[in-house]
Amino acid sequence: MRRLSLIVAFGLLLAGCATAPAPGTDSGPLRYRCDGGKGFTAAWNQPGDRVKVSAGGVTKALPHVRSGSGARYAAGAYEIWGKGDGALLSGFPGAPYDNCRVG
Repeated sequence: MRRLSLIVAFGLLLAGCATAPAPGTDSGPLRYRCDGGKGFTAAWNQPGDRVKVSAGGVTKALPHVRSGSGARYAAGAYEIWGKGDGALLSGFPGAPYDNCRVG
């Protein structure tokens, strides 16, 4: 039991150290920088449990879908999967957007 308490406390400590709102929490548009000089913006926690993503000249409001870890939003080929200050984007022009970080 003590070990579980320490793990939970450590997790909360790390969550408090995040440099940007975690995906799935309310935010204004966050700018992501990705491998290959690519980038996009995402505004999490939009009305209807959606994320608004703009990449490659296309803007989509994607609904939340079930995921095992992190926050995942998708509609058809369009998908964003975020965790902490990182994200992965696919389906948009110029995809894939890999190893993306807020900044």
